[in-house]
Amino acid sequence: ALRNPDVDFRQIGEALSQDPVLSAKVLRVANSSFFGGQRAMASIDAAVALIGIQALNRLIVACGVTSSLAAVPGIDLRIFWRDAVVTATAASKLSPALAAEPDQAYLCGLLHATGHLILCRTYPEIADAMFTGFAPVRGAELVAIELEAFGIGHPQVGAIWAASLDFPPAVADAIGRSTLPLAEAAGPLDLALRSGCSLAEAVSRKDTVEAALASLTPRVGALFSAGGDQPNAAFQRLYDSLSAIEPTF
Repeated sequence: ALRNPDVDFRQIGEALSQDPVLSAKVLRVANSSFFGGQRAMASIDAAVALIGIQALNRLIVACGVTSSLAAVPGIDLRIFWRDAVVTATAASKLSPALAAEPDQAYLCGLLHATGHLILCRTYPEIADAMFTGFAPVRGAELVAIELEAFGIGHPQVGAIWAASLDFPPAVADAIGRSTLPLAEAAGPLDLALRSGCSLAEAVSRKDTVEAALASLTPRVGALFSAGGDQPNAAFQRLYDSLSAIEPTF
């Protein structure tokens, strides 16, 4: 229904009402402080109208992925989803300055490492042996381990999975390229996703805001610099907000 450009809120509300778990999560978001939270909303139709189609699409994708992958060998899901939400938020917030589409950037960030979940759930014994008890590994370093353990890396798996769900080709392609060397000619969505990943790693290390800015490519870092290695006020606010994120799903 969400992929139908002519769908209205009532059709989506009717579909949502058949799933009590999703309905509860949509109402929870609609009643949250992010959307005002000034009154208790109990109407699914009103909640859908308040949240909007694009944000609702992201919420349902996130709920669907998390509920289908509730426990995965070798992965601390609290850390995994915190990384995903920080990456998604950062990629979306940075995207206007990079000429990327914010909703596509958010989707890329949220789902860029889902291929790792799929691999670990598909091969639980290998995943348990390779990842349980070790510090989380990310990016190209994780791909190197996956290639040795599974014969394929999470970006390729994630791209195939995203394409199978009819996500925009640009999203699947960016996920598939997420750990490749970043060429000078990288597209806006690639830059947004890679920057989001860099900031998520900085948050996980508890880096200073100066170190977080330095983790970005020079091309991106220059857009958020107040001079030298000092971040501008907008980047300071962004990094502070990313550091405070804790996913609720």
